[in-house]
Amino acid sequence: MTRMFSPAERLKMILLATVCCMAPVCIAQTNSGKDAIHLKGQILIEGSNEDIPYATITVQDDSAQVISRQVSDGNGRFDFSVSRSSSYLLTVSAVGYVTATETVAVAVGETAKNLGHILMKEGIELTEVSVTAQKPLIKSDPDKLVYSVEADPEAKTNTLLEIIRKVPLLSVDSEDNVTLNGQSNYKVLVNGKSSSLMSNNFKEVIKSMPANSIKDIEVITNPSSKYEAEGVGGIINIITTKDRTDGYTGSVGVNATSRGGYGANTYVAANLGKFTFSTNLFINKHTSTPTENSSHRVNMMSDTYHYTDTKGESRIRGSGNSLNFEAGYEIDTFNLISAAAWGYFGDNTFSNFASTSEHDIQHNPVRRYTNRMEGENSYGYISGNVDYQRSFAKKDKTFTASYKIDYNPDNSKNGTNVDGELNYITYRQISDNRSSGQTHTFQLDYFDPISENHQFETGVKGIYRRNFSETNISVFDTTDNRWEEDPSRLNDLDYDQYIMGVYTGYLFKHNKISAKGGARAEYTWNDGVFKSNVHTKFNHTLFNLIPYINLTYALQPAQTVKLSYTQRLYRPGIWALNPYVNDLDPLNISYGNPKLDAEVSHSFSASYGQFSPKFNINIDLNGSVTNNSIEQYSFIDENSIHHSTYGNIGSNRRYGANTFISFRPDGKWNIYGNGRVNYVVLDSNNELAHHNEGWMYGYSFGIRWTAWKGGSVSANAGGNSPWIQLQGKGSSFSYTSFGITQKLLKDKLDLSVYMSDPFSQKIYYRSELNDPTYTMRSENFRWGQTARISVIYRFGKMNTSVKKARRGINNDDQREGTQGEATQN
Repeated sequence: MTRMFSPAERLKMILLATVCCMAPVCIAQTNSGKDAIHLKGQILIEGSNEDIPYATITVQDDSAQVISRQVSDGNGRFDFSVSRSSSYLLTVSAVGYVTATETVAVAVGETAKNLGHILMKEGIELTEVSVTAQKPLIKSDPDKLVYSVEADPEAKTNTLLEIIRKVPLLSVDSEDNVTLNGQSNYKVLVNGKSSSLMSNNFKEVIKSMPANSIKDIEVITNPSSKYEAEGVGGIINIITTKDRTDGYTGSVGVNATSRGGYGANTYVAANLGKFTFSTNLFINKHTSTPTENSSHRVNMMSDTYHYTDTKGESRIRGSGNSLNFEAGYEIDTFNLISAAAWGYFGDNTFSNFASTSEHDIQHNPVRRYTNRMEGENSYGYISGNVDYQRSFAKKDKTFTASYKIDYNPDNSKNGTNVDGELNYITYRQISDNRSSGQTHTFQLDYFDPISENHQFETGVKGIYRRNFSETNISVFDTTDNRWEEDPSRLNDLDYDQYIMGVYTGYLFKHNKISAKGGARAEYTWNDGVFKSNVHTKFNHTLFNLIPYINLTYALQPAQTVKLSYTQRLYRPGIWALNPYVNDLDPLNISYGNPKLDAEVSHSFSASYGQFSPKFNINIDLNGSVTNNSIEQYSFIDENSIHHSTYGNIGSNRRYGANTFISFRPDGKWNIYGNGRVNYVVLDSNNELAHHNEGWMYGYSFGIRWTAWKGGSVSANAGGNSPWIQLQGKGSSFSYTSFGITQKLLKDKLDLSVYMSDPFSQKIYYRSELNDPTYTMRSENFRWGQTARISVIYRFGKMNTSVKKARRGINNDDQREGTQGEATQN
């Protein structure tokens, strides 16, 4: 008889095998760099001898190969090492100064060399130099923070997920979920274009995407007027590289977990003259070990059904597959056509068994049943866009015309088998729901950098959205022994939305001050019908004028203070609108609300940032006020059935602070951390008159150590306090993870192993709802002690990517992932 190994035993075997395989390589390379020779000095202004902070020092060896790029500290000092005695060429560059060069000869036997002062002349370098200066790792623009992935040496061999851990204001938890300013309801753009593939499946994509295909990661906490007035609390904009080297590059990778999940990915990019293209393919399978859940409810409105207890066990498995393609053709110097397509298809199957019992106020049993549930859900996203860009003789002046289409089906089929044991009926039911959303977008953009101190932009956009949901519910007739549709359960939706918008923006720079302002006007038509036993039509129009202003003051070249204010709209997505009633659990049902209106939020922030190659800190004070907030709320009816739905029922006020710190003392260590605290006040204006307020906090920190040649070790930890809801609070959580990576085959092959929550076999989640009419406590868990192994191999030329229009469509106007917010906040 074959013995089955437990997840913990599988974890131990995977770790033991990995350590055995990697130990010889680690030992062999641990001594690398032991004969390093230190070079130090200081960069000064010629004549005044004032220091020049954050100058870039590029080091070439005697064969003219660039072997290192370093940046001086805030006082112009530098201290780095070279591996051998030789002759080196140092090229020093800084904005506003003429590039300086110095030849350094390191004699045999020298262990350190003080280069003294290197002087630079003030002025602008007019002649071209042969060495490209290193980009700063982090840059603060007037309305965003920019993390330069291509300036990060780890980007050559890491996935995008590992790079995101270092980006200010972004956090990654143990489940690889990314949060922005502690919130999960952000928008993800790719090259300024909306991508539901990224928004809905962000963590799956970034775990497989090679970081060397990315140029920058932009974090936009207060989007300007060029973005749709309807948006979210922040935007993550992924900018792909723009290099045009002929040739090709690519990577292939595989990964597996100790819980039975596995995946594969491939990335290929090529450039053939004027034609460029890139493609990504991701395949992932996942499964879960059975988990347990329980809940206890007290109904103060009923003495008969006063206590309700449910215990159950569930299991889920599924897959996700995506294919992305981008291509561009440069007609001539001033005309460019680019196109892109994204596709993602996923499915989940689940099984659940639950036992429910109810007791009266005297604890006497009054009702009991068991429920066996099985279901499947298939979902996807298909998107495509075409952009035409017209450039001009003036640098960066562009006119862009764009069209984009999006289609996202979401279908589910669920079966319920209820067995009444005490005062409850026995029945079987199948619920089949088919829903989808379709969006067509047309857009024109014009951008003109009038001068070095003035920039102007304007544009128009039209959007047409169509959402629908159809549900068929069948009940098994035990008399005729057949399935019959139940027409009384009809709840379908047809919903059309039309949006016309125009925006304009202006940027002014003078010395250390920059001001960016603008406005966006949007007119919206909504037309829909909710089909039930009585059809209900609803239509309304909405006009919004959305102002935006951002002020930035540079205290020093790498220190900035920013103030900003804007309004944002949040339009409900199909999940919140869908009237489909999920009654898999007959005493706990949920459904959307097709009569939801958009919510309007006033957002403001003040921030301070200091960014240098070694030390970065960003402190952000922010707040938002929403008076017709879309909130999920619950109530119990006269039959003791718990309902959960959505409504524009109140105000939502949030005030918070976020801090990001990273420290890179040398090329081997990287220490980083995020901290956030918020005070939330929630009020409902309906008959329930709910009120809730309280503090929330979250933290994450990590360390990465390049311990030997080609090898690195990392550790991450973090957690969140319970999040405040209108009628209670969600669960707190914490996590830990550790990783080890080894580069092989001249850095073309990466072998990595990661361990999530090695100290906890089970991670529990506990939440509670408090209401004048009832209270409810729920508990479930997920399995910890999970190991993941991944292998990535790179081939071909590097730095090849698709040339595409600088501007395009970025539909950031829908509130994304309402379903997921309940599990990720």
